[in-house]
Amino acid sequence: MANVLNRTTKQFIASANTVEYPTAEWIINPDMSAVVGQPSKYWTITGDAVTLMNQAERNAVDAAALSASLDAISNEIDTAQSYSRAFAEIVMDEINILRSQHALAPRTLAQLKTALRNKLGA
Repeated sequence: MANVLNRTTKQFIASANTVEYPTAEWIINPDMSAVVGQPSKYWTITGDAVTLMNQAERNAVDAAALSASLDAISNEIDTAQSYSRAFAEIVMDEINILRSQHALAPRTLAQLKTALRNKLGA
């Protein structure tokens, strides 16, 4: 039995029957010492070597994940029957009533989405 690591998914399996894991897709007995205690999203696999991304690369991975998360949250407002959209529209309607009393232009859903994304990303 040996340890194996999937080259694409970074799935690590201890004590695997290596016959079931082709080397084109799996690293047999990888040296994991460089990535111990680190999430697999920060691992880089080159050939059979497993290394840890440098800090700038890890920051980029985190920024991309945060951006995707913020996009998902702000895009939920576009879903016709979502609670978030209904709540946002109620609040926006109330704000627009107050804005109209002061001769200010009404806010739009697009502006609300931008403000939401900016607030979550701050």
